[in-house]
Amino acid sequence: MTARFGLLPLVLAGAGCVVWPAGSGPGAGPMAAAEALSRSERGQAVIVDVRPRDAYEAGHIPGALHIDALEIDARAAEIRRLGRLPILYCG
Repeated sequence: MTARFGLLPLVLAGAGCVVWPAGSGPGAGPMAAAEALSRSERGQAVIVDVRPRDAYEAGHIPGALHIDALEIDARAAEIRRLGRLPILYCG
C-alpha cells in the first residue's frame, strides 16, 4: 500500500472526521460531526466510513459508504468520481 495521500495515519490515529482530499496530508484536520452531516445532507459531501466492516455493519451514519481504511489508496479514483467532498469517518 502506498501513502500517496498521507491520509491513512491520520485516519487511524484520530477519531471523528477527516476531510479528504481538501487539506489532505499532514495538514488535514478534523471536522465537526454536525458540519459533516450538514454538508452531506446538502449534497456537498459524501461520508465515507473507514472503520472495519464489522463496526460499519453494527451501525453507521445513514447513507455513509463503507470503504475500509486499508482500501482508501486503492479506491481513491472511485472516491473522486463521486464528485462531492469525501469526509472520512473513523470514530
